[in-house]
Amino acid sequence: MKIAINARVLNERKGGPARYTYNILKELARTDLRNTYYILLYDSVDFDFEMPGNFKVIVYKIKSKIIFDYFIIPYFTRRYKIDVSIFPKNTFSPLVAGKKIPFFNDIVYFEKLGFREFKFFDNLHHKIMIPVAGRLSYINLSISEYTAKRMTELLNIPPDRIRVILLGIEKSFRKIKNIAYLDRVSKKYGLRFPFFFYAGSLSPRKNMKNVILAFNKIKDMTGHRIYFTAGDSWRDEEIFRLIEENGLSERIIRLGFISDEELAAMYNLADCYLYPSIYEGFGLPILEAQACGCPVITSNVTSCPEVAGEGAAIVDPYNVDEIAGAMLKMTTDKRYRNRMIKKGYKNAAGYSWEKTTLVLKKILDGIES
Repeated sequence: MKIAINARVLNERKGGPARYTYNILKELARTDLRNTYYILLYDSVDFDFEMPGNFKVIVYKIKSKIIFDYFIIPYFTRRYKIDVSIFPKNTFSPLVAGKKIPFFNDIVYFEKLGFREFKFFDNLHHKIMIPVAGRLSYINLSISEYTAKRMTELLNIPPDRIRVILLGIEKSFRKIKNIAYLDRVSKKYGLRFPFFFYAGSLSPRKNMKNVILAFNKIKDMTGHRIYFTAGDSWRDEEIFRLIEENGLSERIIRLGFISDEELAAMYNLADCYLYPSIYEGFGLPILEAQACGCPVITSNVTSCPEVAGEGAAIVDPYNVDEIAGAMLKMTTDKRYRNRMIKKGYKNAAGYSWEKTTLVLKKILDGIES
């Protein structure tokens, strides 16, 4: 079969869709030498794995996502008679030829969460096109049981047209024994110990506001700092204002962008990973932290408890006192912390990109047969 993958997420900022697209491609390149894959991009990507002869990277130098998704992809699928097209980010043009398989990362656009997370046209586009994708797809891939459930409840997609495809973890996320390397990362960013850690955006759903308010309650009971990696986003002014207003500029510090290797080091160096998110389609950082031996605090809503299993402190993300209590317990109760680390290792060991890709391969094999 001829299979096209809209891989433009690899040209954009790092995030869950880019991470799983890259790792699924890596596994497919290792295990599938029969089908022909066309990887469609709008800029070149440095792949750290060998592409076999049946993998073809196609680059169209067009920066507009709308043109790429709604003109280039349909043209390509029709011009080259593509059998199956895979879309890592929910939507696709109805003009795409062949069978269409979208990944549903979440359907937050249809949830009533009480805050405006996305810009107007982004929100409008997804509210229109996600239901279209759900109707026109060959099969819909959901990255968690929670998202699959909400797809049925909010979009009326029948359960038999949904397949759950749980994500995995790169082997680079592990306990690092190279103390010299950890020391270099620590010195590079001027880290002061001990500290909590968060990696991700400052989107309202990530709940950084309540993390700050919780930390403010315990700041005099602990010597910890919070380091976070978020880059600039369109609604982060409130977060920085809150840090400033509470006199926490020396205790809550943004690192900015760090590499994946440094991310693993930060998980290793941190006392605890903070992830009391209000809404997640999966929650990949939970597993990454667990695999590195970093205990996790996460929320009791959406997919977070599903992904975390028993290897995390589970809190109500709207309850600042509960978040503060979990932060204090994780840093003062060594027996509890060690138990969370042990359970986290066990939970993370059940996830791999091999398992993720096997689900996709079974679907593709069913099409071919």
